[in-house]
Amino acid sequence: MLKHLSSQEGKIFLFGLLSLLTYLASIISTYLISVNDANNLLIMTITNIIFGRAAGLSYGLSVGLSEELIILMNIVIELIMVMIIYPLFVFSWNKSLTIHALHNFFSKVKELRLKHSSFFDKYGKYGLFIFVWFPFWMTGPVVGAIIGFLIGLKHYHTVFIVSAGTSLAIVVWTYFLKEIMLLLSQISEYAPYILLALFVAIAIFFKLINSQK
Repeated sequence: MLKHLSSQEGKIFLFGLLSLLTYLASIISTYLISVNDANNLLIMTITNIIFGRAAGLSYGLSVGLSEELIILMNIVIELIMVMIIYPLFVFSWNKSLTIHALHNFFSKVKELRLKHSSFFDKYGKYGLFIFVWFPFWMTGPVVGAIIGFLIGLKHYHTVFIVSAGTSLAIVVWTYFLKEIMLLLSQISEYAPYILLALFVAIAIFFKLINSQK
């Protein structure tokens, strides 16, 4: 195992774990200052992980967190997921580690790469950036990072491209959703929560569809 951790993907994995511990420590520290803010950050984190970016951002906006904090925290959340899950895929691909819990997810990403093979073969790293940035289901940073590996990009190039695409996407999504919420709030004061519920419902729908394939 030490041999694997000394590889490039192993170093990315270790940095991801360190980042995760730092992130959790920051939330725990926030409890010393404001329990309400800490709870909101924790719920936003869980919402992003389970229901996706749009739901996570919507929650942050609905509880009144600042745009800057929402953007920063969600970028960190998604990049931590990349730095932990991406190396695990590489370990699995190299037959050095078997991860049964992620087997179905990895299989679906491989199928997605084959489905869009002509696009990635033609546009390469630029196509990967667009894929990660584009706001559709199964186009997030973790999926993008794995596809980057499958099309032959170097590990650090993949992480950089995915980080750039993810950061831009989160910035765009945050301000777009803020404007949508402002418009909807003129109709109902519960509009932000309705929008959040909508994104959660969409995420659940796609998860159910994917689980049946």
